Amino acid sequence: MADKSSVRTGIEFSATVIAVIGAVWAGKTYFETWMHDTIDKAVEEKIAVIEKLQLADLLVLYGYPDEAISELRKIADRVARLDADDKRKIAFYDNYLDAVADSDGTLKFEPEIRMLHSVFSNEMQTDGWHDEKLAYVAMFLPEAQADDGYFDRQVVGRLKLAVNQYEADDDYESLGSAYRNLSLAYLCRGEQDMAVEAMEMAAEMLPFEYYFMVPMWDLEDFLEEPEIKKLDTVCSSNVSQGYARIMQSFGVSENPVREFLREYTR
Repeated sequence: MADKSSVRTGIEFSATVIAVIGAVWAGKTYFETWMHDTIDKAVEEKIAVIEKLQLADLLVLYGYPDEAISELRKIADRVARLDADDKRKIAFYDNYLDAVADSDGTLKFEPEIRMLHSVFSNEMQTDGWHDEKLAYVAMFLPEAQADDGYFDRQVVGRLKLAVNQYEADDDYESLGSAYRNLSLAYLCRGEQDMAVEAMEMAAEMLPFEYYFMVPMWDLEDFLEEPEIKKLDTVCSSNVSQGYARIMQSFGVSENPVREFLREYTR
């Protein structure tokens, strides 16, 4: 018969083993729970950012840029922690730039314009599209009207960079847009002749739009374009008036599209 001390030792050992196993199992359960929660949180955060980016993109597409900016602000802190080459971060700043440019109240987003200029100058890569948008929103900064050098660098200079990039890519639609914005920049400074020349280049890139569609518009249509009208609040000259005069000229000038249609329908 085993003595009591041996039995007690065996019981104590068994209890120790059970306690160790219990602790290991509890630790395993805790670790699995922690891993599960950590992964779930990371996935949920990633999905939340992607959902906001998709929502902002759709809001801009359907004409609600201010609402898009409100949604983007909600994820700004999360995006700031991402690497510069993270696709979510790239999409965030692209959507932000697009929304600020498209807003009827671009002027009220001066802090955002400065932030975007800083980001794209120091962190993110740019292409023709970025340079065109950054040039446009720069016209709403006070220094654009107070400093000719700034205007030449950040507005005219960037638009010319966009023109060069689009030309290299044979992207004629975007090239037409860049020349149009370059025309608006010249109108902003009251340089009518340069504005006409730039708009004629835009028409050369997009003849159907300028020589066929534009003549169907009335003067009031050009004067009331929100994108153009809002520049009157910051530019030294009346941009919408100058723009309307230029656009009306396409209705009475030599019309290559009309000539083409005439030849085609003979």
